[in-house]
Amino acid sequence: MNKRQTFELRKIDQGYEKEIKEVQEKNTSEITKVKKDYEVQMTKEKTEADQKLNKVRAAYTKKIQDETQRFERTLNDLKQAQVDRLAELQMSNEQVIQNQEMKHKEDLEKARLKVEEEKSKMEA
Repeated sequence: MNKRQTFELRKIDQGYEKEIKEVQEKNTSEITKVKKDYEVQMTKEKTEADQKLNKVRAAYTKKIQDETQRFERTLNDLKQAQVDRLAELQMSNEQVIQNQEMKHKEDLEKARLKVEEEKSKMEA
């Protein structure tokens, strides 16, 4: 190999090195751009997911509050119905007792009148 061929080989080698550097720089910048775009996309996706999660949480919190209120109303209604039923039963029992007392008084009065009648018949 003579000097000229060596020179040409070096020149070609330098050209390839230059091309390789350019390709490497281009690839590096492309990778950096892709990474940046990926990070931006991931941040955007995370933000959207967090917003959806917060929305779902808020909806379920509202639903739980509504169901809790409904449960409390139902429980209060049942308690009131029990109180009303108890009051009704007490009233009914009081009426039965009053009726029994009236019947007993009437029976006692009839018996007393019968005894007095028998007593007056015996005295006469």
